[in-house]
Amino acid sequence: NLIGSIPENMALAERNGAVEAVVAVMRRHAGCKALQERACGALRNLTQNLAMGNAQNNSRARIAGAFEAVVAAMRGHAACEGLQERACGVLWNLTASSDVDNETQARLVGAIDAVVMAMHGHKWSETVQASACTALRNI
Repeated sequence: NLIGSIPENMALAERNGAVEAVVAVMRRHAGCKALQERACGALRNLTQNLAMGNAQNNSRARIAGAFEAVVAAMRGHAACEGLQERACGVLWNLTASSDVDNETQARLVGAIDAVVMAMHGHKWSETVQASACTALRNI
């Protein structure tokens, strides 16, 4: 994990457009389940700092299409438990601040439906349930 909880690495990733790069990869390789799962994990880690109220980076993620890419991955790979858990984590992070535009975007792209479907599809997974419940609390 190159980013981890090291602020300098997070800042460098943000300056170099890591969120935008990951979203672009997700769009280009939508059919690859393993890549989508890893990309959701990367976005979850990259957006954890965004949850601290960094409005500029929240906006960058929204503009890059992070919500659309994550919801598309959830719908396209509904059976993948790890992807669902990580994707819910991304949605949780992006809606954790008071950025009304992000909350609105989450609703517009069908994030609520995708999260609820993840809960139904993985009802025995405590990690999916916990991440999904937290995402729903924010959305």
